[in-house]
Amino acid sequence: MLSLSRINLSILLFLNLFLFSCGYNFLDRPTYFSPHWKTIYIPPFKNYTQEPEIGEFLAYELRHIFAQGRLLIPVSSEAEADLVLKGEVLRVLLEPVSYEVFLVTRERKILFEGRFELIERKTGKKFYENPRLTLFETYRIREDLTGSLEIGKVEALRSLAKDLAELIFQEIFIR
Repeated sequence: MLSLSRINLSILLFLNLFLFSCGYNFLDRPTYFSPHWKTIYIPPFKNYTQEPEIGEFLAYELRHIFAQGRLLIPVSSEAEADLVLKGEVLRVLLEPVSYEVFLVTRERKILFEGRFELIERKTGKKFYENPRLTLFETYRIREDLTGSLEIGKVEALRSLAKDLAELIFQEIFIR
């Protein structure tokens, strides 16, 4: 019986050491966040590019990641929100990198430039801002979606939006 409790204690100590010594911790509400902030409104990003869907894709992915994090609950109207996350897509350059056959894209290189700001709705005060958010990435297009240039482009933009949403979320909560 004594050896079983020692084994359990050893396992518990190892897990404790592993989880907290490698820099891993559980996401918690940052200390600089007001305890009154519970909701966030994320409208589609203003888009100044030739890729009309990227602003919608990015807002969708941000809402999804905030809902998973449960630190701020996304709401459907600005009037219900404590915070508003607004952004702009300033530039998106898409370039096919490799093809399977003529006009069937396998990889796309994307350069993204944008900006975002987190605003407290009641006061209008800008709580956080990134005036120059950039990402340069190459995306491999899934095998089942390589039917034409357009399908590959949309798939790459969706992947880009997901990566950008994760970056924005981390920048706001882990700074």
